[in-house]
Amino acid sequence: MSFLKVLASLKPLAARQTRSQSGTFYICHGPHPNDLVYMENLTDFFRQQGIAVDTIALSADGQRLELARCLNGDAIGVLGLNTLLDHSWIHAENFLEVAARTNVPVIHWVLDHSSTRWPEFTHATAANSRFLFLSPFSERYFQNCALPGSVTSHTTGNTGVSRHSRIAQLRRRDFIARAYNCIVPLNLRRIGGTLEDAMRRRDSLEPTLGRAVDRAIRTAYADLDRPIERHLVEALTDAGLNPGNDRLNFCLQIIEEAVQIKRRQWIFRIASRYPVLIQSDETARPIAGCDTAAFEVNVDMKTTFNRMRQARAVLNTSHVNDELHNRTINGLNAGCVNIVEDNLVHRRLFTDRKNALFFRYDDDSLRRCLDLVCTDPAQAYKIAKSGFKLRDRQPFRFGGFHNILKLAQTPLPAASGAGR
Repeated sequence: MSFLKVLASLKPLAARQTRSQSGTFYICHGPHPNDLVYMENLTDFFRQQGIAVDTIALSADGQRLELARCLNGDAIGVLGLNTLLDHSWIHAENFLEVAARTNVPVIHWVLDHSSTRWPEFTHATAANSRFLFLSPFSERYFQNCALPGSVTSHTTGNTGVSRHSRIAQLRRRDFIARAYNCIVPLNLRRIGGTLEDAMRRRDSLEPTLGRAVDRAIRTAYADLDRPIERHLVEALTDAGLNPGNDRLNFCLQIIEEAVQIKRRQWIFRIASRYPVLIQSDETARPIAGCDTAAFEVNVDMKTTFNRMRQARAVLNTSHVNDELHNRTINGLNAGCVNIVEDNLVHRRLFTDRKNALFFRYDDDSLRRCLDLVCTDPAQAYKIAKSGFKLRDRQPFRFGGFHNILKLAQTPLPAASGAGR
């Protein structure tokens, strides 16, 4: 089925049957320091559920014999980030093939837009893998344009609430004395590199398709409601184009990364004029490192979460308009004012200027947000306190990984017709 026909239907994902299991849940991670924070969050969750959990640190190369201990017959499931398990081998066999043969549920947790990550998969099929996403939009795109018919789910808890950001209580005196007016922890470089790298990929497209990509970048930039692929679909339809899914994924990665980089550049230009802390990568220095704001590069997630406990506010963006980012959840956990996009998910969960501050990319709202947290700590405290209450009153809305267990228990489709 063509991309345009699939996107035109966009029916809700079907309900899934589940089966109960007992045993050990295995969580695999790579060498990136952020992976360890994700593993802590998952481990805390499973232990709170009374489920045995075992974490496995995987080596850098593809031979990962340590995965053999997942195959001893007690596995509730095995979870890895992005393509970690897809690229794992036990001697001459890919791990996914061995796991499928021994009836071990494998879950790939896709932490980025699937237009970027799906082309990196080499062995995952609907018959040997399950897939977890950070938002319903991301899950639906995968079902429509990556691997239709696969077993998928999403978690509204993102990668979870960290023990490193948690405070026991939020006192006015302590809040006003916090060291940072606001932390802006946003990397500028994306998976595909810089904005210049994305534009070079755009320049490789045939002219009509390139113009459709340019239009989608322009229209998606300030849209905080719709799935980003809608902009590409509209541009392609008007241009009379209907490329295959591989080409669509290539184009959408360009659009997604260009939009994210342009938005973050805009944020840095404004935030750099305020006494805040900007944390990014080296490519942001020309914009973010030359004004009033303090600027640091390559700060890991654990350090950021610890710093949130000493910040009056945290400014964040969402990768997808219906994704609740982990920095926003941990901002609540730390008693920060969350400065967030006025998008679909935030309007559903928060109220602007009551328990969060909203901004858009087509008005002066971000300056008003930063003015408040930098010059009016008493008002900032009222907003932070109201947000802090949400952490305990509505924990089901801001965390929990129950869908991971349900996903592991969901039967896979028959192997016939379930390939890539």
